Amino acid sequence: MMRCLECDIELPQVDNPHLLACSGLTLQEYAIRHHLPLDLLIDREELNREDPVAAYPRPAGHPSERARALLRALAWAGLLREEGLFTVVPGEVRRLDLLLWDLDLLRELGFRFRQEYSYADATHRVVARNRLKVPSAHLRQSPDLHLCAVPPPDFRTTLAAFIAHVGELQAAYLFLQFPRSACGQAVAAELRPRGVVLTALEAADHPGGILLRTLTRADTDRLLDWLSDDLAQIPGASERFRQATPEVTVAKELVFDSAHFITDHPAKCSNLHGGRYVLHVKVRGRIDPVTGCVVDYGYLKRVVNRKVIDRFDHHNLNFAAPELAWRSSTEMLCIYIWEQLIDYLPGLVELELYETTQSWCTYRGPALETFQRKGSDPLMTHFAGDVGRSPLRDLLRPPALEVAVRG
Repeated sequence: MMRCLECDIELPQVDNPHLLACSGLTLQEYAIRHHLPLDLLIDREELNREDPVAAYPRPAGHPSERARALLRALAWAGLLREEGLFTVVPGEVRRLDLLLWDLDLLRELGFRFRQEYSYADATHRVVARNRLKVPSAHLRQSPDLHLCAVPPPDFRTTLAAFIAHVGELQAAYLFLQFPRSACGQAVAAELRPRGVVLTALEAADHPGGILLRTLTRADTDRLLDWLSDDLAQIPGASERFRQATPEVTVAKELVFDSAHFITDHPAKCSNLHGGRYVLHVKVRGRIDPVTGCVVDYGYLKRVVNRKVIDRFDHHNLNFAAPELAWRSSTEMLCIYIWEQLIDYLPGLVELELYETTQSWCTYRGPALETFQRKGSDPLMTHFAGDVGRSPLRDLLRPPALEVAVRG
């Protein structure tokens, strides 16, 4: 016997039917609330239980526009996943109400909610997965659907649902990850006439995907204001982007080995030499009330690897980037790295770069809004500018060449 910690009743087993009647909680939520391992709560018969297709009756009639809009949004987000004979929509326990909102629209298509339990060999514990499931065959269009006029689902409803599920807000810039590039490009094209500009970044999660970001903070405001009524109807969506949460700074350390030389340096640094650089990338922002993070460490690492580490590791800094050809000092290197990362990490507040354990540089560069307005620091573009056009260069030209140039 065990005692339910919600209603204080003795039961042979605390399970979902009892908890949903008693407190509205699922077993996984109950375990989290009372910090109990699921291993102590789950009946062994519930582990790895098969879900028969026969338990899912075929839906009757055609889906409503809102159901089709949600289905399209989940497809844009890559959240419609094939698993054997089923199509699955995964959910998170922190966002269970969002998954149930999905269910309310998708049950007319035959979707059902499942909290499935399995023993994970990798972690040696019982884990729970919340998901909506439907036999994939039930989603295939019937012949008569092709004969009737079915317009595409409403764009605004679809976009609001998409953003509610996978939108990420960093320093007031909205990031949208599309597993299929064509979908993202279509969304960007549709929003442009509405005064919302999205820019593509080279940091897609999927090989054929695209990562879009609102170009400016004003674009974020325009987009969220336009979708505000739709987002208000989706559990947790408005709060996720508007709720005031604590701000914290997170940091990631990455390492690369590079050679370099300092042009015109009066000492040994003018010679080619190498070392191990240790880079600390610091990002500040509000904690996302859904993810519990400021920025995903995996995303942060992927961006820094693509934009910095892959370019510099086991390369000569002076030849790896034209901006560093003259001076590949830690100071110049920090400015260069900042300008490579700020588009991807608008919450970037500080870089710390160690050339040795005794020598390092700390840099706090311009915010993305300022960088967009002013562009690259002039310090980095001297040799790409008007150098060579000074009248004093005439002193270096042979007389015949000088006449030819002036003539």
